[in-house]
Amino acid sequence: MVKRSVQGVIRTSAFCEWFKGAKTADGDMVVINNSFIYRKPLIKTSKNEQYLCLRVKQRKVDSKDVSVCRLGDLNSHFKLFRAKSANLPPLESLDEAVRTEVKRLGRLIFVLIGELQDLPAAVPVNHNLVKKLRFEPSAGKNAALEDIGDGNKEVVVRRLTDPESAWNAIKQELTKCVGSDLAAPEKAFAEAFEKLQDKARIKLVLPSPTAAQTDKSFIASLRDSISKQRRLYEAAIQQWESGADVADNHLREIMRIAYNFADDAIKVLQLLVSIADLKGVLLWCTIKEHFDVAEAFSNLPWTRSHKKPSLEEYRKIIGGARNRAFHNLLAFDRTIEADLKGLDVKARRLTLLPAHGSRKKTVPLDYEDREMVEILAELTRAPEAAVPFNFWQKNAVVMESLEKLLERTGEALWALNKARGNAP
Repeated sequence: MVKRSVQGVIRTSAFCEWFKGAKTADGDMVVINNSFIYRKPLIKTSKNEQYLCLRVKQRKVDSKDVSVCRLGDLNSHFKLFRAKSANLPPLESLDEAVRTEVKRLGRLIFVLIGELQDLPAAVPVNHNLVKKLRFEPSAGKNAALEDIGDGNKEVVVRRLTDPESAWNAIKQELTKCVGSDLAAPEKAFAEAFEKLQDKARIKLVLPSPTAAQTDKSFIASLRDSISKQRRLYEAAIQQWESGADVADNHLREIMRIAYNFADDAIKVLQLLVSIADLKGVLLWCTIKEHFDVAEAFSNLPWTRSHKKPSLEEYRKIIGGARNRAFHNLLAFDRTIEADLKGLDVKARRLTLLPAHGSRKKTVPLDYEDREMVEILAELTRAPEAAVPFNFWQKNAVVMESLEKLLERTGEALWALNKARGNAP
């Protein structure tokens, strides 16, 4: 898996262009960086000190001969050490490095591939007939009113996301029991539903070394969520590009999804990069996908001035574009300055040396119509952030690359989970 990932990196156009300009010779050593995203200020962990490296043979990198070396901080994606270099770092075989890494993996990392299981939950209902509201993931209906003995009832719901549809599903049957006045039971149901949402939990079960891979794992759920949003995003882009009616609505949908993705994607990337810092073998298995995410960020129009893609700038750009589209009710794209030359401002009072505790409430210079000026000053516009449309197009590649990184990370974790069970 590590060698396949390394082969993927050296086949990229970015590596081929770098290697062509490096003017290598047999015996030289190529080092691949272990972090490709601009880390500050979001990534709190320190970079792993271990790097994958390859030898140059017959003027080509030998992807079958992969070793591990320890270096200080490396800023470029790739670094060349000449065969005769005096500071050539000592090498460790990949097999030995992997064995060492597997032994010190620990169990916590496998939370990412823990299986998610819905747990039933129940809360009391403050009503003289309906005594309980119960969440049952395996229920046959969205919501049902059921007998629990002694003339009492309970409401069983299958989902926790839509209280209105659950209420509508039981309303007619409940009318037969309590009459047409449903104000009291509806209020009691709404209050109980909020408590049920707060109480309900999903159980995460850590995998045993012999556990079979499941698509109900935590990381699989993250990937599926991003995949769903990516498909909606691409559909909105296609609608906008086709010149469909209400094109502005499609652009707003693009911005909405991009804004939500940017916020959550950065958190996911923080997690994956930080884990890669701590568990080098997981990075080695997924280094191609980490590289692809960085390249997708680099290909966005606004990152040209950065040596590495910046997650913080990515969020700011999308947030600014979204603010401009969603928060500018007033159609002004620039600040307005009124020319008041010659205007007589009739001063009323100048206040000096107010008490320290009251200084924020004190008006230093009071003048006629000051209140009107303060009201006008409340009118603002969202920060200017015009983004070219090809930014949104290329952002779909960012989404897809993160989706693939999550998928490959999951595969690597399952392989490592099995390996730790087989480790001596």
